[in-house]
Amino acid sequence: MRSLFMSGLAGFLVLGLFFKICLTENMESEENRKGKLLSIFNIIQFENGPCAGSESKNGTCYTKEECKTRSGTASGTCASGYGVCCIFSKTCGQQSSENCTYFESGRNLAGSCELKVCKADSNICQLRLDFDSFVISGPSTSATSYAKTVAGSVSAGATNEIATKTQCLTDLFSVTSPGNPAPPSICGSNSGEHMYVDTSDACNTLTFQLGSTGIGTTIANRQWSIKIVQLACDDENRAPPGCTQYYYGLNAGTIQTFNYQNEQHLANQRQNVCIRQERGQCQICYAPVAETDFGISSVIDTMGFIGASMCCGYGEDGAGMSGFDCLVIPGAQNVMKTGIDAGSQFCGLFLGEMSPTTTHKTICSSQTPFSVLFLSDNFEFVDEAGLKGSTGFKLAFQQNKC
Repeated sequence: MRSLFMSGLAGFLVLGLFFKICLTENMESEENRKGKLLSIFNIIQFENGPCAGSESKNGTCYTKEECKTRSGTASGTCASGYGVCCIFSKTCGQQSSENCTYFESGRNLAGSCELKVCKADSNICQLRLDFDSFVISGPSTSATSYAKTVAGSVSAGATNEIATKTQCLTDLFSVTSPGNPAPPSICGSNSGEHMYVDTSDACNTLTFQLGSTGIGTTIANRQWSIKIVQLACDDENRAPPGCTQYYYGLNAGTIQTFNYQNEQHLANQRQNVCIRQERGQCQICYAPVAETDFGISSVIDTMGFIGASMCCGYGEDGAGMSGFDCLVIPGAQNVMKTGIDAGSQFCGLFLGEMSPTTTHKTICSSQTPFSVLFLSDNFEFVDEAGLKGSTGFKLAFQQNKC
């Protein structure tokens, strides 16, 4: 009986050992299987490239964890569902080094509002600022004399009276570019416009200065959303040196002065509008979109002028009043590719081939790179401030085949 009991016990122990071995093997097999699945999951990689979010904004494709770590907001998926489209939105007093960042207005806007933008990496050379929405208070519309000037400088002994019209005295938007020329400061309504600025190792600062009282204008319902894209030094869409704006991929389009939506150009502008020469195109032509779409510095409300003696300066004695503000079309010619003898500087109420002129003409150029330059000084003469000469311009352009 004892022997039978011992045999049974031995069998039970052997059976238990067998189950233990099997269970251990199964557990090890399950762990190995999970490990292999984990390894497969871990090696899934994707580029942190641009993506379209679910709320009409662009972002960068990151994992959900990376997006959270970078203080972004997930908006839709990317990389076949393995990533999220990470949107970066910043407001006053913040900083960003993320490509494709939105600088957005908040509430109770007054005083100074700044965003500091630093390079995402050392190979970044430019920022492109797209004004998805941009409304701040516009320039002064006052035609009242506040000083006298000669050769562009205020002087007690001068005779030419000047007004604050076109000056951004209430609100102002500016961008710094330490070590590089900065783009012009602007105000007013500029939704849909864009601007390029060279990056700096010291970072760039975008600043809104918002006044509490309207000076020569009314306080606007301020709002903005600026998309900031960082462009690599070898990016094919990087703007040529010195360009304030850059249009590419278009044989035809429109260009305009800042704040043209309010039909008044701005003071202190050097707006260099560049247009990429598209393949097979050797000439570009410009013409006002509508009859009233050209008005730059004119004390004569019915004429347009050409040449350095009438536009882009104050005359040899500094007392000229025909207008410093002007549009420069390098290599200006007519549609038959004949040069315009009067020059490449245009001002007044008409864009024409002769000076003076009372009709618009299509002005062309074969000089590359294609560009036009708008210049303005810090004031308007009182004699012109009450006229139409501070509208600015809205021009249609068309590239023509070789």
